[in-house]
Amino acid sequence: MKNQSILLSQVKFSNMTQWDVKQFFFSKLNSNYPIVELGKHLIHHTEKICPSDYPDDDFAILGVSNKIGMFDASIEKGKSIKQKYHIVKENWLAYNPYRINVGSVGIKTSDLKGNYISPAYVVFSCKDTILPEYLWLMMKSDLFSLLIKDSTTGSVRQTLRYEKLAAIKAPVPSITEQERILKEYHELLDKAEAEVVKGDKYGLTLLKDIQSKVSNLNEDDLKADDTASILSTVSFTVTDRWEVGYIYKQDHLDKINNSFKYDSKSISDLEPESLFGLSIKSSLEQKKGLIPMLRMTNIVNGEVDYSELKYIPAEEASSKTEVDKWILHNGDFLVTRTNGSKDLVGKAAVFKNTETFTYASYLIRYRFDNSIILTDYVNIMFLLPIVREQIAVMRRQGGGQYNLNSDEIGAIRIPVPSIPEQQRIIDRFNNQKDGANKYYEKAEELRKRAKIGFENEIFN
Repeated sequence: MKNQSILLSQVKFSNMTQWDVKQFFFSKLNSNYPIVELGKHLIHHTEKICPSDYPDDDFAILGVSNKIGMFDASIEKGKSIKQKYHIVKENWLAYNPYRINVGSVGIKTSDLKGNYISPAYVVFSCKDTILPEYLWLMMKSDLFSLLIKDSTTGSVRQTLRYEKLAAIKAPVPSITEQERILKEYHELLDKAEAEVVKGDKYGLTLLKDIQSKVSNLNEDDLKADDTASILSTVSFTVTDRWEVGYIYKQDHLDKINNSFKYDSKSISDLEPESLFGLSIKSSLEQKKGLIPMLRMTNIVNGEVDYSELKYIPAEEASSKTEVDKWILHNGDFLVTRTNGSKDLVGKAAVFKNTETFTYASYLIRYRFDNSIILTDYVNIMFLLPIVREQIAVMRRQGGGQYNLNSDEIGAIRIPVPSIPEQQRIIDRFNNQKDGANKYYEKAEELRKRAKIGFENEIFN
């Protein structure tokens, strides 16, 4: 589609009954497929449940991100949820009416465990005339975001209610055509995924290489030994606890700790300043007086992801005695202490930002003395199998969540070479990480091609 500036250069405003840019622009919306009101193809769902009626039951809660769509956000006890939540079933869609303009919409897929979502979301499903994935992709398209802006209400906080969504006119091909369009889209996505696999393989090789510099253990060495073989070698006369789980845990940790090529220290031994994050309600709304709050979903692959931020009043990040108590400093180390996924609990990242941010309660902030240990080096260690395995042994499960407390994080041991050697490892990691990023960049290019191809197919 031609852009707005080109279109407007051709407008004879003397012939227009209303000088309205949006009116003119959307009058030019064309497609090879029927343009119809979406409401004819949708079913609005308003069913809700009151979790507090089931105080001891676990409720798997869903969230929606403009980056990944719908995701499993948390598992909470019914007694902790004070309002009614929407029910969400497989292949249903949900969007945030305040953030739909940035593509915050998702589908409940079969791999998601959650069945409930905040009442702030709009929940709906598709009739058999439109495929959920087709609708989802269309709603995330650039042109559809313009259609949404034309339909939102509110002078300050733009809102898209379901009734407005249902009234939007958009292209809806036949099911056969939708399937063809999606097939072509997924062919490019499959190529993108192949590049991601190459990047992951490259990155894993890099981490194995770094681990070989600091430890004598390889991946096979880290695999758990048979419990019987461990017990057959235990001297029970010198064991302080006759407990199979305890003996197994200690044996596995001893194997790791005895493998280090440098003197090792626990996180506690390094004496960092540490502090749990804030346990207060945050909002998606960004306005004056609010500051962004990092949550566990913002810690991704050893880095801070600044998309999908939530906000709190700035004064909440202070205490009576410390004005900036929960304000992050450039170089702070963040560790996730709780997650619904066992592989994601204990994930960490370095906060590299000079802007004002705070952080939520599921994160613990550490501030290291960089004359003893470099924070970037600690972050690399938290990516290595020798540390991930320690976390796997220590983590506990409760209420559907995997947890690490501050003592358990403090007990994690890492090798501590000299500062120059730490810096060499950091430099090597950063230099070689660029190799993996090339694959990820190619994957992103293919994803963009898939998106553009989809939009060009349905809009012209």
